[in-house]
Amino acid sequence: MNRSLLAGFVTLVALAPLSLAQAQSHSHAGMSAQEHAAMPAAPASGIVTVPADNAMLSAAPQTFSATFPHAMTLKSLTVTGPATDTVNVEIAASTAPQMTVTTPLPTLAPGSYSAAWTATGSDGHEMNGTVRFMVH
Repeated sequence: MNRSLLAGFVTLVALAPLSLAQAQSHSHAGMSAQEHAAMPAAPASGIVTVPADNAMLSAAPQTFSATFPHAMTLKSLTVTGPATDTVNVEIAASTAPQMTVTTPLPTLAPGSYSAAWTATGSDGHEMNGTVRFMVH
């Protein structure tokens, strides 16, 4: 066996326990394939919203939630609907930043919507985004 092939094999064997430990500590470990497939995909920003961007919903969502890669406080949410009707959603005062923030939405009729949000971290940095979705 040549030395470079042998060295590669030794490195692979040495790293295998680390890969297994990482897989076991992953938050999705132990999930069935169906449960994993049902989870919303995290965008490059690491922020997952419900409703998701570009969602096509058969019923109007009753809440908006955002899951962040670190604790944040939702500061504002503005929903713009059909005919550019805009609603500033009242955000309940939060005592501490959280990884997942949720707020009730007003009753939404069928149509296309956008939800523009702003959140602040405990260190003062601000994040914002817009989610577009349709209610059938």
